[in-house]
Amino acid sequence: GGESEEEGQRKKDALLAALPEVPDNWRVCADFAKKRDFDSAEVYWNRLLGEKEGGIAHVSQYFEYAVAHLTGHGNRRAAELLQMVVSFEPKDPRGYNNLALALENDGDYAGARQVAVEGLKHAPEHNGLNYNLGKLLLDEDNFAGAAAHFERAAMTDPGNADIHFYLGTSLRQIPGRESDSELAYAMVNKIDKKYVLRYINTDTNDQYWEFVKDEQEILHNLTQHEGPACSSNLCRLKDIVSELRETETTLSFIGDRQLDGRKAQLRTGYMKHSFAYGSTFYQSWLKVIDTELMRGAAAHARETGQVYAVLGSSIGWHVFYGALSWDLPARGWEILCSQVDISTKQVEKHLGGSPMKERILFQCLDALQANLEGVHILILAFSRDVNLGVVLNQKMADQLAPGALVVAWSRILDAQPEFERAAVYKVAVSWSQNWGMYVYRRK
Repeated sequence: GGESEEEGQRKKDALLAALPEVPDNWRVCADFAKKRDFDSAEVYWNRLLGEKEGGIAHVSQYFEYAVAHLTGHGNRRAAELLQMVVSFEPKDPRGYNNLALALENDGDYAGARQVAVEGLKHAPEHNGLNYNLGKLLLDEDNFAGAAAHFERAAMTDPGNADIHFYLGTSLRQIPGRESDSELAYAMVNKIDKKYVLRYINTDTNDQYWEFVKDEQEILHNLTQHEGPACSSNLCRLKDIVSELRETETTLSFIGDRQLDGRKAQLRTGYMKHSFAYGSTFYQSWLKVIDTELMRGAAAHARETGQVYAVLGSSIGWHVFYGALSWDLPARGWEILCSQVDISTKQVEKHLGGSPMKERILFQCLDALQANLEGVHILILAFSRDVNLGVVLNQKMADQLAPGALVVAWSRILDAQPEFERAAVYKVAVSWSQNWGMYVYRRK
């Protein structure tokens, strides 16, 4: 066996204690902190305090050291250091603002709100404090209070697109303030025409519209022979895709989604990236479904009455792609209810008079609550934190029958012994031009 945790800690302590003496403890401390080697930084920080009269460093050193921890996600230590900053300079809003951020990041939302309120007593117009308090108030559905703070922040920082975005988002929730919300969103677009793209992709902002154009042309070419009265599954899919593309590039959609995602994060404790948004272009999906492996799986599902399903169905993309391309009954499970509302409305609007209306079902559920029995093709269309991934992997192993396929946006099932990798496809998605879609088969 390996060494015990206690033995490992003793070795680590010995290495830290052996760090060399230096003439400038603060400079070396700051260098280690910037490299996120906080264990070594703490050794030199303590040596620095030992040099100081009363064991107290300069307030600027506390602040810089705290910001390094904040940047490195050491939120609890950052909060301890920023408490010192606030005690030394109780009228400086920067200490309060960063302390509120550290507390919020550490999960102490009540403490963060209290600190922000206290800081605003000393600096009522501080844009950072107003902005951050506004976001904290959104978590409580205090939309009027949030809007008031965003408006105050916008007065002192009028060129900040983030402030106007959250102002528009909060105003949108207040009856009678819809036109004010639209004005705020218009200001966002005036400041940054590509602002909305940061929420739907990261690497392909400049190519996004080219992919959308290609998508529209492909769907047009596939359906043009059917004429203007076309009611086939592909014609209905073409209309759905067009409407969803328009929806995903509106600030109102992104704003509602941010509110819903933030609340879900607080409710579940899942990591922030678990609620990130992205979409896959239809031409990319074709590279996956138009293969012998996937066509065979779809045929088997039809013959045996099994289901096609999507975990993390978002606003319906992959559910509609698979169900309408393969003529399969489909289920979409999504944790954000605002997204389920959008996909359900697409069913009502575009699938009326079609048998598919009764064969496609969306539910607002945590992935862990979904019943995967009877699913032959499962799409994992969301990012997961490590703890959720382990539990969900075992759930899939327990509930999916041998031969079932799982399509994932990561290699998450490589380590799960009940699955084997069947294929990998490289495709363009809204956040990357060359992303891997991994297909696994239940053994």
